[in-house]
Formats: sequence, C-alpha cells, structure tokens
Amino acid sequence: MAKFTVVPYQMEHGDEIIEFGMNSKLMEIDASYTNNRLDMAIPGLSFTLFLDETPIVSGGIVPMWEGVAEGWVLSSKHIYDYKIKAASLIRKRLDYLCTNNKIIRLQTAVKEEFLTGVRFAEWLGLQKEGLMKFYGLDQTNYWRMAKYYERIR
Repeated sequence: MAKFTVVPYQMEHGDEIIEFGMNSKLMEIDASYTNNRLDMAIPGLSFTLFLDETPIVSGGIVPMWEGVAEGWVLSSKHIYDYKIKAASLIRKRLDYLCTNNKIIRLQTAVKEEFLTGVRFAEWLGLQKEGLMKFYGLDQTNYWRMAKYYERIR
C-alpha cells in the first residue's frame, strides 16, 4: 500500500522532481534556469508530498510584502498517478499557508501555453489578471493569475 507523507520542502526535493521529469516538458524548460527557480525552502511556508521515498509535488508561498505572496508548485510526472490526492493537498496547503500568514493576495505566473497549468490554477481559485508578454526567461508569455482571500482587520 502506498504511503503518503507531507514534509517541509528542501531544495533537494525540487532537484529530484526535475531530475525524474516534471509533469510537462514546458515546465522542464523553465526549471532548467536553476538560478531563477522560485522554489524556496522557507520554513513553514513550503512543503513536499512524498509517495514512500519519492517526492511527487512540492509547493509553497514566498511573501512579497505584507498581505501579498507569490505561489509556486513543482510537480513530477508521478502526479498524474495521484492527481486527486495531490491536487487536494496542494489546494488545502496553499489556503492554509495564506490564511495563517494573513495573505490577502496570492499570485503566480503560469506559462500561457501550459494549458493544464492554467486550468489547475483556475481550479485552485486563481483568476487571470492579464497576459505578460515576453515574461519568461525564454521570452514566452505568461498569465498573471491571483486569488484573493478575505481581508483580516
């Protein structure tokens, strides 16, 4: 029987996911720019879902300024075998991180041609705000997407 565990994210988890193969060839191109990866091992703000000894997906938030954070997710090809479990965990974890850290705006950039990624971001509750032309390191276009949480006063 498969054993799932969630642990604090470490950069090695991202390296393993990239080495094994990401969930899209489009994302492998982005991940090849290792100096510009957004996956940060910030204690309490990032996580990895393991299946036994294998990292399936990692994610987290990077605070930008008070109330605003950039979200990120790195997924391996294994995610397709455990879509429901992984997607549910990502949504719950990101919402938990945002709520507990008083984030009112979670934003991310999703490559325009990565349609699965766009649909996933929308399923997480993010909305398209605009197309950022030539945004990627490879000069590709990205959607700026954001989710808004209730303002805490």
